[in-house]
Amino acid sequence: MVAVLTGLGRWESNGRGRHAFPDAVLAGYVTDLVQPVVHLTAPSAADRRTAELLLGSRLPSHSGGPIAYVSTRNADREGS
Repeated sequence: MVAVLTGLGRWESNGRGRHAFPDAVLAGYVTDLVQPVVHLTAPSAADRRTAELLLGSRLPSHSGGPIAYVSTRNADREGS
């Protein structure tokens, strides 16, 4: 995983298959895959923690192209 977007709970459709996520936040990203350099950019601590847990990892996902969608609900429950 090289980038994490949070705030994807609300989306808007243009009616032609394209969607926008007006509440999306770039929670973090990786700039180097050989020796990962992680940048956490989210304003909230919870989103930064999510990005820190996911960045640089390999996860099973549902992909619709260049973006893969991963639910964090199970990970949140396991951490409780």
